[in-house]
Amino acid sequence: MRKPVNWGIKGTVLQNVLMRRYTSMRVGGPVSYLIYPVNEEDLLKTIRILKDEGIGYRFVGNATNIIVDDRGLAEAVIRITRMRSSQQKKVKDGAFVEVSGGVSLKGFIRNNAEKGLSGLEKLYWIPGTVGGAVKMNAGSFGASISDALEKLRIVNENGEMESYSKNNMAFSYRASSVRPFDCIVSAAFYMKNRDKSEIAADMDYVYTERKKRHPMEYPSSGSIFKSVDGESAWQYVEKAGLRGFRIGDACVSEKHTNFIVNTGHATAKDIKLLIDTIKKEVFEKIGVLLEEEVELWGFEE
Repeated sequence: MRKPVNWGIKGTVLQNVLMRRYTSMRVGGPVSYLIYPVNEEDLLKTIRILKDEGIGYRFVGNATNIIVDDRGLAEAVIRITRMRSSQQKKVKDGAFVEVSGGVSLKGFIRNNAEKGLSGLEKLYWIPGTVGGAVKMNAGSFGASISDALEKLRIVNENGEMESYSKNNMAFSYRASSVRPFDCIVSAAFYMKNRDKSEIAADMDYVYTERKKRHPMEYPSSGSIFKSVDGESAWQYVEKAGLRGFRIGDACVSEKHTNFIVNTGHATAKDIKLLIDTIKKEVFEKIGVLLEEEVELWGFEE
């Protein structure tokens, strides 16, 4: 039996919690610890303790792009959403804004818009955190978060702080050179001055289009598959005749066929089996191999 851990941090440590309470798809089994550091000192101390105790760990923000196996994870999960800080440095035509990686992307965009700062409004209403969005280079309506990015501060898997300018990193479609087990502690963006009403109009348009196209009424993890050679994945799922196809309560959305929605009591097993079935059907019928955009945690290969 493992001896009790003396955490000694300002944040919160929860034991044996079900990840379905925290993932946007509402699935996932237990993790040994769910830890909420409240500042960088807490974060670094937590990592040192986990290493000393021989406990593996993963980082998570709002868990909007993650599907956790029903059996859960042996590792601890460090959730950085309570680490909230921001600072702004005004320049002639805008500002450099640095924000904690665990801050809501949607809230960050809205906060900048209220100050007349533009650059990320086309990403409005993308769920998740700033750090998660940077890590996967989230984008929509022809814009990507890396367009406005200036620099990052990261904690690597060894618990060491690293700083990078955008010029020292690589970004591509739904990908970045941020390593899988890195945690983005903060990100800095260059935001331009713009009329507040114009920013608001763009945000309203983006929200309206998202609501029209996306199944926001059900739990989901957003787009399941990446585009293929510039073609949206939903077209291939549609051509394979899988609109509305379901396994248990996991269902290919009728509204947008690159979304899998939890219509009631879907399990992670249902969702993983549905993902595998879609990939198989699309490849056999169309000859296209789809690649997941979501992260699958704890599933055996």
